Amino acid sequence: MLLDALLRQLSTQFAIVRSPQVPNLMITQVQFKPGPTVANTLQLWCDDTKLQIYAQNQVVATLPMAKGDTTLPLKVLTACGAILPSAVQDNAILDLAIAANTADFQVTLAQAAGMLGDPLGVLQLDGQKFVRVTNDCLAPESAVSRFLAAHVPAIDPDQFYQHLYVTTPEQSPTPLLLTPLSYHNNALGYLAMAITATPLMPKHLAIFPQLGKLIAHVAVAQQVIEKKLSARDQLVNLLLDSPVDANWAAQFRLQHAELPTACVIVQALPTHDHDLGALRERLSYLAAPMFAQVLITIAHQRCLALVSVALTAYHSPDFHAKLKKLAEQAQCRLIVSHFYTDPGATKAAAAVCAKAAQLDRQEAVIFCEDVAFDLMLTQVEDGDSILPFFVDPAIQALAQYDAQLHSDLVKTLAAYLAAMGNQVATAATLFIHPNTLRNRLQRIHELTGLDLKDAQTCFKLAASYKVAAYLHAKKL
Repeated sequence: MLLDALLRQLSTQFAIVRSPQVPNLMITQVQFKPGPTVANTLQLWCDDTKLQIYAQNQVVATLPMAKGDTTLPLKVLTACGAILPSAVQDNAILDLAIAANTADFQVTLAQAAGMLGDPLGVLQLDGQKFVRVTNDCLAPESAVSRFLAAHVPAIDPDQFYQHLYVTTPEQSPTPLLLTPLSYHNNALGYLAMAITATPLMPKHLAIFPQLGKLIAHVAVAQQVIEKKLSARDQLVNLLLDSPVDANWAAQFRLQHAELPTACVIVQALPTHDHDLGALRERLSYLAAPMFAQVLITIAHQRCLALVSVALTAYHSPDFHAKLKKLAEQAQCRLIVSHFYTDPGATKAAAAVCAKAAQLDRQEAVIFCEDVAFDLMLTQVEDGDSILPFFVDPAIQALAQYDAQLHSDLVKTLAAYLAAMGNQVATAATLFIHPNTLRNRLQRIHELTGLDLKDAQTCFKLAASYKVAAYLHAKKL
């Protein structure tokens, strides 16, 4: 296909900026690799801001790219593969699968590497250690292995693209094409291809995931990767279903885990059409690099994760940001229990999460401690008739005043309570002058007699706002 026609087709899918002069070339293949171009070949390479497309040693087009976005090259390669189709080695993969029934795992892995033209390695789920490799460039003393072992997290799959992604220089000195290895929705690790001998081409993106499925099954069958990972996750079920036992710590050690004494339990609710098995698998890949220890299981028709976290970390913005990122990437909502230090409290913590999940809140991440008041309100019998009496009559009086005179005293009082009585912060939140705020607070005092400098009064008023919001949300 002529280069001009290829770029025109690509421009229907991507925001391509073409160079003024595009040579009249016939293009037969595309590859992701810098350096001198090959005849009839389109080459892609990227920096922090753009993806560059080369032909005949000159840039013929560019695409803007977000920093660290490893998905754009894969998307462009896939699109080029659809425009310039090449034969996928389905028969070769089938032959490899048949031979793998009797062949040693290392032989199968080497044959798969031969099909791709680049070294392969099986990487643990935490991304820090290769279990098996086909070339010394991934061996324990190699630059890649030393780099991964020294970094936590070594592999951080920020963005999945068709279950593939390419590592960045911050993640590995040699680019690695990664695809997840899983067995019956149990996350096992990654199949990694070191992009060294053969540049990355569309055919790799077609073959690599198929080889990943094959390698995963052979690895489990030949116990290269033991199925202890699934047994490890079952430790959560032990805490949920068994009474407190002195043998718990030994059970955890048996599965190369640590009985947590500082943790939270997290319930994951899918927001897309994912079954719980697929959600658990996705969470395993995304969460493993984020936390020191995370165990994910399906128990009682719920997807639950036990996350080890210190009290200081639990209250840190970083922990909240990680959970928000996890929910977004895994396409789910997360209900996070209160922090606890007694493993025997796991069952109760999970029960609180289940009740919080029924509150019909739509935030991506909900901490149970933030909805504790709402949870308590749900336990009040005949709440529709009783709870209105818990709304302070002062708020009702202010609401009536606002309705008659079109003022904002209810809103002002709410902002004042949220700012913990800080008048400067309250005025800034409401975008009003401090004098205007003082006049409103004085008017609130005149209408209600409330002493807004009294802590107990402010606590009762804040509770009233919580009750009112709950009644409004439940249409009671």
